[in-house]
Amino acid sequence: MLKLKTLDGKELNLPMLLARADLRAEAERDLARRSITGTFSYFLLWLIIYYASELERANDALLEFLGFMLAAAGVGRLYLALNFNQLYAANAMRWRWLFVAGTVLSAAIWGGVGALAMDYDGLGTTSVMVMLPTAGIAAAGIVSLAPARWLGGVFIVTLLLPSIAVALNSGHAPETGVAMLFLTFLIAMTAMWRQLFVEYWRALAGRGELVRAKEAAEAATLAKGQFIASVSHELRTPLTSIIGALGMIEEYPPEGMPPQAATLVEMAYRNGKRLSSLINDLLDFEKLEAKRMEFHCQPMELTPFLTHALELNQPYAERYQVAFVLEQPPAGVAILADENRLMQVMTNLLSNAAKHSPSGEQVLISVRQSSGKMRVAVTDRGSGVPEEFRGQIFEKFAQAESSSTRKAEGTGLGLAISKAIVEQMGGVIGFDSVVGQGATFYFDLPVAQATASNA
Repeated sequence: MLKLKTLDGKELNLPMLLARADLRAEAERDLARRSITGTFSYFLLWLIIYYASELERANDALLEFLGFMLAAAGVGRLYLALNFNQLYAANAMRWRWLFVAGTVLSAAIWGGVGALAMDYDGLGTTSVMVMLPTAGIAAAGIVSLAPARWLGGVFIVTLLLPSIAVALNSGHAPETGVAMLFLTFLIAMTAMWRQLFVEYWRALAGRGELVRAKEAAEAATLAKGQFIASVSHELRTPLTSIIGALGMIEEYPPEGMPPQAATLVEMAYRNGKRLSSLINDLLDFEKLEAKRMEFHCQPMELTPFLTHALELNQPYAERYQVAFVLEQPPAGVAILADENRLMQVMTNLLSNAAKHSPSGEQVLISVRQSSGKMRVAVTDRGSGVPEEFRGQIFEKFAQAESSSTRKAEGTGLGLAISKAIVEQMGGVIGFDSVVGQGATFYFDLPVAQATASNA
């Protein structure tokens, strides 16, 4: 007995699966698709036998009639297969019975050709030419008809039984031996078809559960994103007011404010800004994942852009006592990018390099052109990226050091956001690192024609 379990742990058996309308429709769609190749092959084999054997001498009129019927049945099955969606939607039961009738008729016609060959030629060349393709059709039929509940068994019996009956009736020992061989083959094919039928429905049910699991996961991801966006929006407005008030108090402390209070205000202000940064990163990441972030890519010159990026991020350099050093980019070269979004990427790379550099070191910003792309690289002389962390470095919330021991602040979203931004602008992002010697993070973006300064 076939036993499966659904996502909620309920056990399913074969009769329950066969009763499900969605799985039956999927199985019958697959049945129609599988039948297309077989329909062509039957008629092609009949033509080969008709023109390459002596079978027409047995009964030319009957053989031509069988060929005509085989072609008519084939055209009908092709029509049912190629127009499955419309015909099945209009009347599923009618489609099902028409397909069954066409399949059984095809088997009966080919079985008639086999019986005619056996009756005419005994175990001669002509009958061998017919019986070998008949065995092949039976074997192919058990695969193509696996979705059907009983059709495969009927098909095999209808296909092989006429030849077996003629061989048994002949009264000759060789033909009787062939009949017994074909009877054994029929039993084996029927048993194999039954096993394939069960395995097919096992796979079909498993595929259905995977689809349901995927849909459930996508719904959960969407709900999570909507929840994060909603909560983040709700937090942003009051948090902005709190940070503004704390900033005013820190800059213009009231008379007589104790030093301990000033320390607490400074701590609250700093942590409020960190929380605000986390909320902004979460909102950006959700927009990027949902493909809702807008990009306005246009040609922009690198030299003024990079100069401006270093000026904006100079506080990071001063805070961690490092120096940003820009190698002069090639003159007159521009890239195709969204300046605001690319500035977000540069801020992430520069701030990370500053955080992980020893005091007194330099962070080098270099530019290289290669194969229609411009590479901007940020190199630090820090401890480098640990080997075991390199595979996850661009994943969200990824941080090489544990939250209890890391020295550098961060949300763990910066590199994930940078990767998504660069890729949506048609570029790639990556890194090179030697443990103990530092790391180089870079991005490649398409080169554009230089324009007037677009800083």
